Amino acid sequence: MLYKILADLVVLIHFAWILFMLWGFILTVCGSISVYVLRTVKDRWRTFFDGWIFRIIHLGGIVYVAILTILGKYCPLTILENELREQYNTELAYPGSFVVHYIEKIVYPEANFLLFVIPTIIITIFTVLMFIIRPPAKIKRVFRIR
Repeated sequence: MLYKILADLVVLIHFAWILFMLWGFILTVCGSISVYVLRTVKDRWRTFFDGWIFRIIHLGGIVYVAILTILGKYCPLTILENELREQYNTELAYPGSFVVHYIEKIVYPEANFLLFVIPTIIITIFTVLMFIIRPPAKIKRVFRIR
């Protein structure tokens, strides 16, 4: 039973990671529109763009996801979840709890591989460019960027 609970927990963590990646991308898009298209720098976007810990973790995460996607490798969380489920019961017809069963359909949708690769690469390129164009204030100070 412990392996089943741990596998369900891994799925929830995986889902939270996906939400973090998407939320970071949405904040980057909204911030870049606000700063570069509308030419307004509101405090909330300035705070986001200067939030160096969030942006570095997001940048590293999205680059890592892109590399895994391009190489056709599974996420370590997917591998861990599968190993935990296998340890619990290899013939489990309905893996996870009711809620986790539906979250898994969002985390592991059945779709063409290119539907994941192309958006992931576009999101990664955009995120890297925004990090270069508008680095966090702490990074600017460390590398003396204007």
